[in-house]
Amino acid sequence: MKNLANKLALALFAFSLPILNAQEALPSAQAVIDHFIAATGGKAAWEARHSQVEHATIDFAAQGLKGTLTIYEAAPDKYLGVTELAGIGKISTGSNGEVAWENSALQGPRIKQGAERAEALREGDFNSPLHWQQIYLKGETVGSETVEGHDCYKIVFTPQEGKPMTEFYDKKSGLMIKTTATVSSQFGDVSAEILYDDYRKDGDLLSAHRLVNRAAQQEFVITIQSVDVNPDLPQDRFDLPPEIKALMNKPAVAAAPASPGSAVSPSESKLTIYMAGNPMANESYTVKKSDRGIEIDGSGSATVGTLKIDIARFYVRTDAKYEPIEAIAQAKLGTIPMDVAAVFRDGQVNNQIANGQGVQNKDIPVHSDAIVVNANLPLYPWTMLALRARLDTHEPQQFSVYVLGQAEVAATVVFKGREHVDFAGKSAELNHISASGSTPQGQPMGIDFWVDDNRRLIKIAVPSQAVEAYQEGFDPAAPAAVQSAAAPK
Repeated sequence: MKNLANKLALALFAFSLPILNAQEALPSAQAVIDHFIAATGGKAAWEARHSQVEHATIDFAAQGLKGTLTIYEAAPDKYLGVTELAGIGKISTGSNGEVAWENSALQGPRIKQGAERAEALREGDFNSPLHWQQIYLKGETVGSETVEGHDCYKIVFTPQEGKPMTEFYDKKSGLMIKTTATVSSQFGDVSAEILYDDYRKDGDLLSAHRLVNRAAQQEFVITIQSVDVNPDLPQDRFDLPPEIKALMNKPAVAAAPASPGSAVSPSESKLTIYMAGNPMANESYTVKKSDRGIEIDGSGSATVGTLKIDIARFYVRTDAKYEPIEAIAQAKLGTIPMDVAAVFRDGQVNNQIANGQGVQNKDIPVHSDAIVVNANLPLYPWTMLALRARLDTHEPQQFSVYVLGQAEVAATVVFKGREHVDFAGKSAELNHISASGSTPQGQPMGIDFWVDDNRRLIKIAVPSQAVEAYQEGFDPAAPAAVQSAAAPK
């Protein structure tokens, strides 16, 4: 198990394949942990420690970025880490045993949920080696592996929520050498690793003072400068920051009216996209709606000539008033990454854009209820327009559309009425919605949607690009040549 100095670093790990020795009699996970506890000072020394403060430096050598890190911890489950990076600002993360949160100069405050919250609460558990069996469902010694020249036992810990974590302990010294895990984050799962080195004594306990972290082709080093053992911490040290309290105390917004798509199915949907009559892309996605808001999440892939596009994820989350909270795009154009993480707040969207040449931060003004889409693929984020457009009037409706990472544009939407649409082997009565406007580059653009009474996208047409998309189970009635006005038959 990790010692107390390593909790912040557990946010980043990478996976490595084991080299097993089937002939070796493996000790139990508890025996390996007992050896680690003894090697680092003994159970009594661990039990005597009820709080600590660590002061460290953090160094992203490849980026020329340096900063400081201060970690506050207290029994039984309190944690606060404050990182300050030159040119970026302060990043704070913490847990009071119930609420796990983060507040950064780049993205503002947020409360962790789901598996990410569960991981943060586990990492905030003080003296966890003494009671790891209360934290994890099980721990198993699964083999041996040589790590950084150390002959190690490999232990896999399985939590009740989240992904398993793997730790490697030197067979002779008992010290932990490496941890690997797949960690949940607001940008999806991240596989990474941390290496522990330069063990020194602070008080009666031995702990690693150099932690090398690797993830997503990045590396940074945390160097512990000093450790204060059992300091007198202010009573409010682990109180939730005002920004986090404001999020928790934010009044619940009323659910959207029934007419804009109240019957959204949470099941997976799939679109096949054709260009000039030839299939060129596939998208899979889900739409989840609750009284707290709406989430659209999915992935896809496309082939245009010799060019391949892989959409690992495109995610949009809004509140119940359809006001966007965050959006994430993770894609590759060939081998070129096209990643954007966007956070919406107070009429602005902060974008972190990564295209293989570093990360660019870009703030763009947006309307609070803008619809978030991508410049081209995927098409499924337009579901948000299908949910919001009124189907009880033929009058033009005005919407703001935010093209992720680029700019906001205006769109005019018109409900054309119910139409009979033929598909392969069947037909359907669908609602036809037409949207028109211009791209951020000023090019005119029109897109037509046919949706069922649950606001599910059944057919999409972009005539200017000779593109059509069809929901799974609704194949084109004929070769998918785009008709002049993309009109149904």
